[in-house]
Amino acid sequence: MLYHIEKRTNPFTSKSRNELQYPPHIHPHLEMIYVKSGVSRVTVDNKAYLLKEGDLLLVFPNQIHFYQDETPIDACMMIFVPDLFTDLNEIFQKKSPVSPIIHADQLPRDISEQLAKIHERLNTEDSFSRISAKGCLLSLLSELLPQMTLVDAPADQDSIKRLLTYCTEHYAEPLSLELLSRNLHLNKYYISHIFRERMNISYKDFINQLRVEHACRLLVKDAQITEVAYASGFSTIRTFNRAFQKHMEMTPRDYMKSNN
Repeated sequence: MLYHIEKRTNPFTSKSRNELQYPPHIHPHLEMIYVKSGVSRVTVDNKAYLLKEGDLLLVFPNQIHFYQDETPIDACMMIFVPDLFTDLNEIFQKKSPVSPIIHADQLPRDISEQLAKIHERLNTEDSFSRISAKGCLLSLLSELLPQMTLVDAPADQDSIKRLLTYCTEHYAEPLSLELLSRNLHLNKYYISHIFRERMNISYKDFINQLRVEHACRLLVKDAQITEVAYASGFSTIRTFNRAFQKHMEMTPRDYMKSNN
């Protein structure tokens, strides 16, 4: 699976979703999902949970998470930056929940109505309504957070963020484990441990996935395969072909044909 560092410009969004399928990703925002109907399996920081009808999920900043729907889904998703709420910012930055799920019997009885009101006010042209939406969300969070058991965030969480950010910004350059270690001042064995134990992937495979993903974007533009290989950070065509076949289960040429 590919890992994504999401870079969002909007500090607060609210959308209805009919699916939650998404590969592993990380962002400095909070992600809140209320499931109106359906079931999805969510994995947060390498722990799997079942998100059912009536449940609410709250993912804290910089937690790796992804979804695999088990049935059709009807859900409300809100994503917002932690510094939107000054009084709660320190909690969001320094704590993490033992479980990211608040079950239906722990939620306010009018949770659906509260979320609908926030969604309606946020998605309007009226600036005062959008301000009101933030106030309503703050009020809701003050009800939700006491229902969660919060502990100190893992010590390596900041390291994960730094590693993923650096890799996604420099994967097209020569980027050996030793070079990454020097640039980030982290022990290379510690880096390997983070990738294998926290992300279930080797460092080499992670970098190759980023490069292959970049190559796919170039190939659909009819770029030359040799140029694509080098532009994506691969040092040889042979290495590129081998990595592409492994992660896409087809050759670069077949990928071009299937996308034209």
